[in-house]
Amino acid sequence: MIELKIGGVPEHFNTPWQLLLSSGILEKSGIAPQWTDYHGGTGLLAQALDDDDLDIGILLTEGAVQGIDKGKAFKIFSFYVDSSLTWGIHVPANSSFQNVSALEGKRYAISRFGSGSHLMAIIDAKARGWSTESMQFKVVDDLAGARASFQQGNSDIFFWEKFTTKFLVDNGEFRRVGERKTPFSCFVICVSDKAFKEKNTAVLTTLKALFQQVNDFIESTDKVSIISDFYHLKPADVEDWLKDVSWAPRPHLDPAMLQTTIDTLGELSLINKNLQINHLVGPIEALTKEL
Repeated sequence: MIELKIGGVPEHFNTPWQLLLSSGILEKSGIAPQWTDYHGGTGLLAQALDDDDLDIGILLTEGAVQGIDKGKAFKIFSFYVDSSLTWGIHVPANSSFQNVSALEGKRYAISRFGSGSHLMAIIDAKARGWSTESMQFKVVDDLAGARASFQQGNSDIFFWEKFTTKFLVDNGEFRRVGERKTPFSCFVICVSDKAFKEKNTAVLTTLKALFQQVNDFIESTDKVSIISDFYHLKPADVEDWLKDVSWAPRPHLDPAMLQTTIDTLGELSLINKNLQINHLVGPIEALTKEL
């Protein structure tokens, strides 16, 4: 059996992965998959890929591009979720901030530098015409860290996926004062350079099985209950979320979307503006040939 280390955030986007891993299909192909939840987000996933702690990672597009630009040893093989991600802009429920305009110059809780919570805070500030030079960031590791930071009064604002944090809005711990959608497709599948070299067949077999699972899931009439039960979300919230989410039904790399990501991050001086798309992507032809 070939061990394959796979990881992503513990969020509803990764339901197809969880269904695949519980199906036993990969084991029949001689693959022993090992899934790890990365509560710290994309920055932590990028580091794990670079450290060979992960073979395959599901990363936010902007974080994957930034990680590769910084020299981390992995490549983007395909988009995984084609739709954009809706980030909730949260403040402590008992804070005096009633709208986003009151947040300029305040302290941002972020999971880590390079993660989506960090990058989207900058993208949002830039879009509002705020200075990004003096932004204050407090590294809190994950959602639990953000909750603690709010409770201790160490930060004022926290960006996180809207529906993942909705239970905290519903219970009166967080207050959502705004939203920001990513200007690009939100999740990509990344493979470490070492894994593609040493576990090529296992990687391609796994991704082939994943896209079959994605298509089966898209056609399923039980999507709401499956997601609701696995991720402990309210069925009504899942129904709302599914209206805006679109999983990629096949492996593909959209050059225009990748260029938009490069341009957006380049304008914010978060990556080299001259970064080339071919530096970001793996040999997708190997994957599409297998399929």
